[in-house]
Amino acid sequence: MRVVLLAAVAAVSVSPVFAQSLVPPPAPPGIDVPDWALPGSATHRQIAPPADFHRASVNNGGPIGAFEGQTDVGGPLAPGSASYDAAAMTYTINSAGYNIWYQRDEFRYLWKKASGDVSLAADVVWPNKDDFHDRKVALIIRDSLDDDSRQIMTAQHGNGMVHISWRAEKNGQMTDISHRAARQPNAAAGEKGSQALHPTRIGIEKKGDQFQLWMSWQGEPIHPEGAPITFKTNGPFYVGIGFTSHLPANVLTAKVSNVVMENASGKIR
Repeated sequence: MRVVLLAAVAAVSVSPVFAQSLVPPPAPPGIDVPDWALPGSATHRQIAPPADFHRASVNNGGPIGAFEGQTDVGGPLAPGSASYDAAAMTYTINSAGYNIWYQRDEFRYLWKKASGDVSLAADVVWPNKDDFHDRKVALIIRDSLDDDSRQIMTAQHGNGMVHISWRAEKNGQMTDISHRAARQPNAAAGEKGSQALHPTRIGIEKKGDQFQLWMSWQGEPIHPEGAPITFKTNGPFYVGIGFTSHLPANVLTAKVSNVVMENASGKIR
């Protein structure tokens, strides 16, 4: 099996996806969703929120596993929740939220306050592989819990795409470097096109002002992917795991397991 890895740089644009034609489910009855927050489909393109649009983040839950707190960043239209199975070392995260993108975010965040260097890695499991393709789990380091905080993260989408992205200024737009993998079709077996691969493990490492994406595509040892990104944090920061359904009012579920979170570089495994 031959794997092709593609990397593309996109500034202040919507992250590319494998299947824009997939139609997202409708919002639950009685919930008013702004048109700009509707996800992209064959008939609609999600756009940035109005420049002055913000919602307060909601602290919703206490310590969980390795994390000090839980917050619905950006006050999604439907509240999120999370649980932790210590025996299976697995977090189950439930969240609505239109995106972690543009100049503000909506997502469920499990976080810990930290400073200095950080190693953060995790396996991502999608309990329902048929859920909306653009949902994403993100490993995030951000200045605050405000919806428009400066931040840098690596995220895995439901379609297998992974990216490292950052918001350099508060209330600024995001920039990203996106990575995709595709399996070469087996013509002898009658296969056509390509099939997205889902990484088995992702990570982000902070070493001073350098942030490195880590990846295991098919179960091989996790390794650095691409060049590090220079990003300066402003004092102590929040580090943790976020999840957004990419649907403003629809709660979906992700599972995150085997989390490594250490206040030092060189600890990703």
